[in-house]
Amino acid sequence: MKKLVVITLLLPLLGVAQSKSSFLIQGNIKGLTENTQVNLLSGADGKSIASAKMVNGIFYLRGELKEPELCQISFAGYKEQLDLFIANDTVNMIIDLADIKNMKITGSAIQEEYLGFKQEFYPYFEKLNTLGNTINTEKDAGKKNGLVQEYIALKTTILNAGTNFTNSHPASPVSSLLLVAVMRLYEGPAELEAKYEQLQPAAKKGALARIIEKTIADAKAPKVGAVGTQALEFSQKDVNGKAVTLASFRGKYVLVDFWASWCKPCRQENPNVVNAYQAYKGKNFTVLGVSLDQSKPNWLAAIKADNLEWTHVSDLQYWNNAVAQLYGIQSIPANMLVDPTGKIIARDLRGEALPQMLKELLK
Repeated sequence: MKKLVVITLLLPLLGVAQSKSSFLIQGNIKGLTENTQVNLLSGADGKSIASAKMVNGIFYLRGELKEPELCQISFAGYKEQLDLFIANDTVNMIIDLADIKNMKITGSAIQEEYLGFKQEFYPYFEKLNTLGNTINTEKDAGKKNGLVQEYIALKTTILNAGTNFTNSHPASPVSSLLLVAVMRLYEGPAELEAKYEQLQPAAKKGALARIIEKTIADAKAPKVGAVGTQALEFSQKDVNGKAVTLASFRGKYVLVDFWASWCKPCRQENPNVVNAYQAYKGKNFTVLGVSLDQSKPNWLAAIKADNLEWTHVSDLQYWNNAVAQLYGIQSIPANMLVDPTGKIIARDLRGEALPQMLKELLK
C-alpha cells in the first residue's frame, strides 16, 4: 500500500446532521483555490468514492461505505493528499495546506486509532527498510552479520509491538492494517492466521481484512506439484529428439528428477538415485530425468559419466526449462515421486529416503 501523508487539524463541528448509514466529511481548507475539486478515493483500488467543489473555503463529501476503509482525499491541481480511515462517520477537519502536519481530525474513532498506529510503527518500518537496504549493499562479512542481527532484533521488537497493538484494539480495522503491514515478518501464514483469529468480527471488515483472508486461503490451497495432487502433464524431447510425455509412464512409480550436468549437488546425489533405480527397476519403478542444461554435449556426457540409464528429457533452456517452470522448481536437485495413478506422493527424496520409501511401496 502506498505510504500516505497524515493531516490533522482540529475542526469544529459544522452542525450538519448525518445518518449513521452514510458518511459526511466536512472540511475548511486554507490555501486552496475556490471551486477546486476535492475527491475521496478508495485506498484499495483508487476509485472515486465521492467528490465535491470547494465553495467559500468549505467542502462536503457525502456517501456510503459498505465497510470501513482507508481512503485518500486529493485536490485537483495540488500534490497534497490526505489519508483518512473512516466508516460511516461524520468527520470534521480544518486544513492549512501550508501547515498540513498540524491538522487534526475529529469524528472518526478509527482515524484516531490509525494515527496511533502510524505514530508508533512508521518509525520502525522506516528503520527496518533502511537496515535491509544497507545489508543488501554491505560487502564486509563482519559488518553484514552485525547488521543482520540488528535487523532480527528490530523485527522481534516490531512483532511484539504489533501483538500489543492488536490485543489492545481487537475490534479495530486498523488491527487488520497492522497485520497486512507486518505479515511478511511472520515465520509463515500459520502465524498470521493465529493473529487474525484473535481479532473480533468488527476488525475483519474491509479490503485489508480480505487481503489477510486471501493470503491465508492461498497458503492452504493445493500448490502445483504438492504432495497429494495430480501431477501436471508435460511433454519434452529426449536425447534423440523424441517427445516423451509423463503420461507414458502411467501404471508405474516414476521419480521425476530435476538436475543438470553443471549442478555439483545433483551430481553428488546421482549415485543414490542410481542405486535406487538398480534395486527397484524390475519392480514397477523407473526414473525420468529432467535436465536444466544448456549444452547438449555436457548433458549427454554427464548422463554417461554418472551411469544414468533411465529416460532423460530437456529443452536445453537452463532455468527456463518448461517443466521446471511448470512445477515452480527454484533449486536443484529436486524430485517428485509419482504413483501409478499419476498422483504425487512424495517430494525431494534424497539419500536413503528414496530407497526406504520404495521398499515400503514395492514390497
